[in-house]
Amino acid sequence: MSAKQYFDNTQANEAISKFKLLSSYGGPGSIVHTTYGSIIVSCIEEWGFLKKILDIQKHAIDTGVKEKDIKDYVIKHAKLEMNGNIGLSNDTRLLKSLINRKDLNELKYLVLIPDIAVQDFSNKIKNSGSELAINSSFMPKVFFDKSKRYKFYKEWYKEWCKNKENDDQYGAKFFPPKYNTENSISNLTQDNIVLICDHGHISDFPWSKFLRWRTDSPMEINSEKPIELFKSQPCCGTEDSNTSIIKITSSTANASGFDGKWLKCESCGKQTSLKGLMSVKIKCPGHKPWEAITSNNGELKYHSGNSNSRSKIPPLENCSSTKAMKVALTTGNNLYYSRTLSSIYMPDELFLDEKTLKLNSLERELELAMDNKNFEEAMRINSIITSLKAEIKNSSLVEEIQDSEKDIQYRFEEYKALASKDEDEINVDKDSEHLKVKDVTANIAGLNLEQYFSRILRIDNMKITSAQLDFSRVVPLDSDADNVISKNIFSSKPDSVQVYPVVENYGEGIFFSFNEELINEFSSSKGIESLNENLCELHQKSDTFSEGAIKYGLENNWQLYLVHTFAHLIMRELEFKCGYPTASLSERIYVSNDEKYKMYGCMIYTTEGAEGSMGGLIAQTRPDNIKNLILSAMNRSTICNSDPLCWESDGQGLFELNFASCFSCSLVSETSCEHRNIYLDRRILVDENNGFFKELIK
Repeated sequence: MSAKQYFDNTQANEAISKFKLLSSYGGPGSIVHTTYGSIIVSCIEEWGFLKKILDIQKHAIDTGVKEKDIKDYVIKHAKLEMNGNIGLSNDTRLLKSLINRKDLNELKYLVLIPDIAVQDFSNKIKNSGSELAINSSFMPKVFFDKSKRYKFYKEWYKEWCKNKENDDQYGAKFFPPKYNTENSISNLTQDNIVLICDHGHISDFPWSKFLRWRTDSPMEINSEKPIELFKSQPCCGTEDSNTSIIKITSSTANASGFDGKWLKCESCGKQTSLKGLMSVKIKCPGHKPWEAITSNNGELKYHSGNSNSRSKIPPLENCSSTKAMKVALTTGNNLYYSRTLSSIYMPDELFLDEKTLKLNSLERELELAMDNKNFEEAMRINSIITSLKAEIKNSSLVEEIQDSEKDIQYRFEEYKALASKDEDEINVDKDSEHLKVKDVTANIAGLNLEQYFSRILRIDNMKITSAQLDFSRVVPLDSDADNVISKNIFSSKPDSVQVYPVVENYGEGIFFSFNEELINEFSSSKGIESLNENLCELHQKSDTFSEGAIKYGLENNWQLYLVHTFAHLIMRELEFKCGYPTASLSERIYVSNDEKYKMYGCMIYTTEGAEGSMGGLIAQTRPDNIKNLILSAMNRSTICNSDPLCWESDGQGLFELNFASCFSCSLVSETSCEHRNIYLDRRILVDENNGFFKELIK
C-alpha cells in the first residue's frame, strides 16, 4: 500500500487537443501550459496508446497468429473499446516516406492519436481501464514560494515528505506542488525562465551556480566565449549536497524587467543584480528532459511523480554546438519549431510504378497459393517475384537525395496523379472514398480563362494525414540557419521504432493545374525582370538567417511567385464570395522547375470543423461560380489600399521577399500559408502590360 501511495503522488490530467499535440508549435519536447503549470511533453516511447499497439502485436505473436495476419489482427483489436478504440492510418505512401526519411526500417504502424477521456487523477481511460494517456513532466522544475525562495521540484518534494506535520511520508498529497507556511499550506509558483540551445536542448536556469559565477568572476559576463556554468559548483555546498538558499527580490528602483531584480543567497550573503540576464552566454550541457522516464515499470499513470522525472539532472548528451544557449521565457515563441510532413491519401495505383504494383499483386497470389497448399504454383510465382525484385533493386540504385528533393518528389506524386490521371483512375478507391474528385475543367471551356489552366478539379473528399518529423529550438529548421540541428520525437534508435503517431483530417477543395506551355512562354516576359533583379539583390545582402528563404525563392523563381500569389488571391476572394475567413482555408503549392519534377499548380482546401467544410467551397466550381471567382480575384487585386507604395515596392514583409503584396491586398492568415506569407507579388499576375493574367483585366 505504501508503494502505491508513493507512486500516486503528483498525478494530474488535462485535456489537450490531438491537433495541438502534433502541430507546428506542439509535440514531444514542447512546453505546454496547463492549469497545473508548464509541462514538457514526453517522447513517443512514453505515450500510452502507442505502447498499447505494441502490446496487441506482442499478444498476436505469442498466441501464434500468422505473420501475414498480424497487422490485420492489430488493426481489428486496437479498435475494440477495451483497448481504447485506437485507429491506424492506411496511408501507405506516408509510411514508406517516414521509413525512408528517418531510417525507421522496422516501422509498421501509423497510429492515430485517440480522443482520450480520462478519469480524474488517473491516466486510465474511462470504462476500459486502458492506460493510454500521453505523459509529461514539469518544465521548468524550479519553483518558488511567497518569500521568493527558489528550489528544484525534487528539493521541495523532499522537504514536504520530511515534514511530520503533513503525515505524508510518500508525497501522496504533494500535488499540486506546495509547501508549509507558519499557519497554512500554500501552492508553489513555477519559474518561467529556461535556457534553450540551437541543437534542440533545453535546461532549467541554474540560479545557484549563476550567483557563484557572477560574484566570483564578475567580469566574465562580458566574455564572448560561452561559460561552462553547469560544470561549476552551487553557491553553497556541493552538487550532491546543495545548501544554498536562493532568493530573487525586486529593488525599489524604477526599473523594468530583470534590471530591477537581485539574486541573493541567504546562506552566505552573496548577491548580484540580474541586469543583462537575457544576454548571458552559457554553454549547453545537452539536457533532454522530454526523454525522462515518467512511467513506473511500464505503468503510465504519472504526471511527474516518477523519481527520474523529478531529478534535477535530466537525460543528457554531449552537445557539439559552438553557440551559447539563449535565455528565454516559457511563453517565448522560439522554444519550439516543429517540422511536419502532411500527406494527401492516395491509393497505391496512383503513385506506385507498374513493376511495384505487379510485385504486390504477385505477393498476394503467392499467399493464396501457400494457403491452398498449391506448392508448385507457389514456386513458380516465387521465381517471378525474385526476378522482379532484382529488377526493381537495380533500377533504384541511385545516389542519395537530400530531404528538400524528397519533399519535391513527394508533392510531385500528388501533382502528377491529380493533373494527369483521368477522373476514373483517381477515383479508384470506391470503398472508402478517401479521395474522390470531379474534373470541372469543362466549366471554363470557351472562356478566356481556358488558356491558363490545363485542369481544374473539384475535390469532394480527401484525407490529409500529418506526421511530425522532428523539432528544433531557437531557429526554425526551414530557415536553413547555420548549424541548426533537429531532435527526433523518439528516444530509441531509429531501427527499433515500430509505431509512430499521426493525425488525420478530412476535407474538400479545388485543385488548379496551370498550362505549362503558357508558363514557359511567359518566361520571356518583361514582367519577371524586376522580380529576378530584386531576388538577386536580396541574395547578395542575405545573412545566415535569411539565406535559406532567399535561396528557395531563387530556385523556384517567378513561377513560385505566380502560383503562390494566385492561391492567396483565390483564398481572399473566397472571403467575399462565401464569407469564409482565410484562417479556415489552407493552401498546397505545387511548384518545381526541376525537369524531373516540373509542376505548376495549387490546391485550396478546407478541413472538417472549419467553415466551408460542408460543401460551400466546392460549390464555387460550378460553371458561373468558378469563372466569377477567378475573374473577380484578379480584378480585385489590381487595387490595394496601400497603393502606390505597395504596387511599387521593391521588397517588404519577412526578409523583404514580398514585392507588390501586403496585408491590404494579398496576405492571408499565417496558419493558412505554407510559406510564412512570403513569395508574393501581384504585379506578376495583373500588371496591365506584363502580367500573366493581363488579358483578363482589360
